[in-house]
Amino acid sequence: MSRVESIWTAYRQAPKTVQWSIGAAVVAVVFLLWNDFVVRMKDEWDLRAEQMLANVDKAAGDTQRLESLRRLRPVVLGLGPLDAPGSESDAEKRLNVAINEILKEHTVLHDSFSYHGPSKLRRGTLSRVIAPGMQVERISGDLRFDATPAIAAKIIAALETSPDIDAISSLRMTRQPGPRRVTVLLTVEAWIVTAVRRARSGGSSR
Repeated sequence: MSRVESIWTAYRQAPKTVQWSIGAAVVAVVFLLWNDFVVRMKDEWDLRAEQMLANVDKAAGDTQRLESLRRLRPVVLGLGPLDAPGSESDAEKRLNVAINEILKEHTVLHDSFSYHGPSKLRRGTLSRVIAPGMQVERISGDLRFDATPAIAAKIIAALETSPDIDAISSLRMTRQPGPRRVTVLLTVEAWIVTAVRRARSGGSSR
């Protein structure tokens, strides 16, 4: 006779009160284990449901950002994938590299580039869709070079189509006496995202 059979035989031979007590104890243990498992699973589901509801409420409540994204949709579909603005150091490096590469491909004289630090960008759609606590700024630089009118036009077109240059904010072209040559002075921009700088509170100490 196996151990299980001997235990079952002993249980059947025990008085009814003992059988009921053992049965009730087994049912109680099984119920406690099952209840503990179900309660823990229910708590996890409740927590996930609360997180999902919080995310939905946050997204639904931010109607201004959703409206801004809807306005951007035709632009995104028309222009294709766009790179998000990065840090100042990265944008400055990419700006310098882009300008140098474009000038190397053409014959220019007396070229120079003067970099300017970041400045505030006028608030618009881009400013409203970035993360809270961040702001969009621009870095810029003045580029000057002498070239023939045809080459100058090619350089300007290359600068406008460069993915590392977001805008040409000013352009002036002056004709030089003598050979067919012009002096071009323009300002290029790249956009960056920085943390909002908080104004310091309190007066100055003496």
